Amino acid sequence: MVQLQEMGLAAGAGTSSSAPLTLSEPWLDSVFHELVYALVARVAEENDIPLLFIKGPTLHAQGLRSRKHSGDVDCWVRPGDDLRLARAMREWGWTPLMLPFTGTTVTHSLTLVAGEWGCAIDVHTSFPGMRLAPGEALQFLLDGAEHRSYAGVSAQTPSLAAHAVLSALHDMRPFEGAPPSAHAVASATAVLATAGDAVFDVIDRLDAGYVLREPLERAFGAQARRFESALPPKDWEMRFERTSSARNFKALKFVPLRMRLRALVRLVWPTAETTRIALSRPQASNAEVFAARIRRVGTSARKLLDGR
Repeated sequence: MVQLQEMGLAAGAGTSSSAPLTLSEPWLDSVFHELVYALVARVAEENDIPLLFIKGPTLHAQGLRSRKHSGDVDCWVRPGDDLRLARAMREWGWTPLMLPFTGTTVTHSLTLVAGEWGCAIDVHTSFPGMRLAPGEALQFLLDGAEHRSYAGVSAQTPSLAAHAVLSALHDMRPFEGAPPSAHAVASATAVLATAGDAVFDVIDRLDAGYVLREPLERAFGAQARRFESALPPKDWEMRFERTSSARNFKALKFVPLRMRLRALVRLVWPTAETTRIALSRPQASNAEVFAARIRRVGTSARKLLDGR
């Protein structure tokens, strides 16, 4: 609890070191998760990282979904700030899962593996489905953000309309090349309808009309015709590539030139830390890590030959 007090997450009553600490009344189902939100907000603030909490229990609080609890914490920061936040969160027990395309818009979020905390943190730097540049999109959402308190720590979350659009984009995102399911389209339709036509201005600003055309038509009928000429994001075709090897190679063209060789190497030869996370064995020996990497090279070669 002393650490919580030092971080500003708890306040001491009186001057005695043995005095009880007081916490704000929780509003999340999980008090533990609320403390994680508060901790992330404090760490971001101390490192001058503008941060927006997205998805999760705030969607329920805004009446945009029925489920109250989420198993992890999602936030959005500017490109590059994900790595800064990851470094700052290491001392609190979270380990970044560095993937081949980390630091690019191909991989839209960096997962901080929970360790003993048991609550992963997904640090987003972009959101698939919108054409507006990630940094500009975040600033637009921050400009219209709502303030919300987590364990007494003030943080920012999207407005209701903006959050509905993000939720719908999440539903409409292809998964491993597969288009959104009927259930996902229905979910996107419902959340947009709940937010009402205030979503139109948000979609215009984020330039996300192409991806959301189907749920918009279902939710608003003829009103959605304004998005009929919307253009797809430049990487949208790549995201619908069914074979993982082809998808990875197509993704390379969306990676800055200075980062392409590193991404290509990491596709078949991940870092030792990432390999240990994949093995779920933090203490795996160097020999075990090397063997796992060799197996990955073999798997990648077979996928290329099989067209997977």
